[in-house]
Amino acid sequence: MRQTDTGALIAQLRKEQGLTQKQLADQLHISDRTISKWERGAGFPDVSLLEPLADALHCSVVSLLEGRLVEEPAEIDVRSALTVLIRESRSALRRDWSRRFGILCCLLIAGFVIFGILDRSGAFLQKVERSYTVGIWQDGEKIGETAVTISGERSIWGRSYVGRFAIDAVEKTCRERMQAMIRWEKKSNCANITFAAPGFFGAQAGIEHFLYCDRELNWFALSLEDGRIIASDQGWAQLQALRPYEYPVYVN
Repeated sequence: MRQTDTGALIAQLRKEQGLTQKQLADQLHISDRTISKWERGAGFPDVSLLEPLADALHCSVVSLLEGRLVEEPAEIDVRSALTVLIRESRSALRRDWSRRFGILCCLLIAGFVIFGILDRSGAFLQKVERSYTVGIWQDGEKIGETAVTISGERSIWGRSYVGRFAIDAVEKTCRERMQAMIRWEKKSNCANITFAAPGFFGAQAGIEHFLYCDRELNWFALSLEDGRIIASDQGWAQLQALRPYEYPVYVN
């Protein structure tokens, strides 16, 4: 089977049928460039096109395969073989896609399992240790200072922190087993803080839930329920005194 012989035969029969390359291509639902490629011997018809091409040119499939006009009794067998071949090819393609989809599902499941194991092992957490002194503000004036001790773990995504957040001026935050939970809003230094310990409810801590805090916990500003503000500097204290959700501070 030679591509040049088959191409020459296609060109010969097409002209005998009075068809242009474009007309033959339209019958096969392909481009005329493909017909030209076949006739030049630069390509060979796809197996799925042999039957419709043979019908359009009024020749046998065997002739196309041989590259010359032949009438073989086995033509019907060849067509049957082609039908089976096309069906098997499509079936194999479906099986191949099904296998790929199955592999993809297995990989996704394995990924979720591995992610869960790593998450439970703390692989996505960063240790945070901070100890510094901040100011206590009231009505825009600094009225004192207090020590703050932070010791816990922050998610590597920078969305949450869990651990000790002890403010000396707020006795309940310094109690044993008291844990602070901070969750930042997306792309913002605005966060929500709650405190929890066995038998203790966050509302009893004396601290408002809203605070400004950077993702590294190097500075913060929060309000106490009695109106005082504990903040790293006067600027954040003044911002905390405003209606916080109307003045979000976005991370650069």
